[in-house]
Amino acid sequence: MARPRTALLSREIIGRAAIEYVEAGNELQVVPLAKRLGVSVSSLYHHVDGREGVIKAMRQVLIPQYLLAEAEPLTWADRIRHQVELSWRMYADHPRVLQLMITVVIEEPDVLSFYSALVDALEEAGVPEDELLTTVEVIDAFCFGAALDALSPDTILAVGGADERLARLVAAQPVGEPRNRRVFDHGLGLIIAGIEARTAIA
Repeated sequence: MARPRTALLSREIIGRAAIEYVEAGNELQVVPLAKRLGVSVSSLYHHVDGREGVIKAMRQVLIPQYLLAEAEPLTWADRIRHQVELSWRMYADHPRVLQLMITVVIEEPDVLSFYSALVDALEEAGVPEDELLTTVEVIDAFCFGAALDALSPDTILAVGGADERLARLVAAQPVGEPRNRRVFDHGLGLIIAGIEARTAIA
C-alpha cells in the first residue's frame, strides 16, 4: 500500500509551496494552501502553527539560500555592505514574501546571527552603544523599502506635467531592475556615509 501523502509533508515543503503560492500573486491563506498541497488543514497544522507558522516556514526556506554566505574579513563598511546585500537580494527576489515576513517576530538563530554581525560591524565603526540597535533598524527599514521598490512600475514618475529639469532627469534614469539596483547601491552608500559622519563627531 502506498504511504499517505501527509507522510511527505514537512516545514520545508510547506514553506516552498507557500512561497510559490504568494509569489504567484495569491493572498496567504491556510485552507487554500493545504488544498494546493493535497493535505488537510489539520495535517498542515501538525508541522506549522497556523498562518504565522507558515510564514516562519517560508523564512526558514529562504535563509540558507541567501543569508548564510560566508564573508571575507573586510572593513566594517564592507561587512555591512555584504550583509545588507544578502538581505536585500533575498527580499528583492521575493518582495511579496517580504510583506508577510516583516509581520512575524524574528527568532531563528541564523537570522539573529545576521543581526549580531551587523551590530559587530557598527560597533567597530564607533557607533555609540545606545544607537546600535536603532541603526540596525534604520538599515533594515532601508533594505525593506529598496526591496519593495522591485514591485514598482518601470517608470515611477509620469512627466506629462513635470518641469523641464524633472522630465530630463526621468528620461536619463534607468528603468526596471537596473533602476532598483541603482537605488539600492546609492541608498546604502548614503547610509555608510552617514555612519562615518556620525562616528566622526561621536
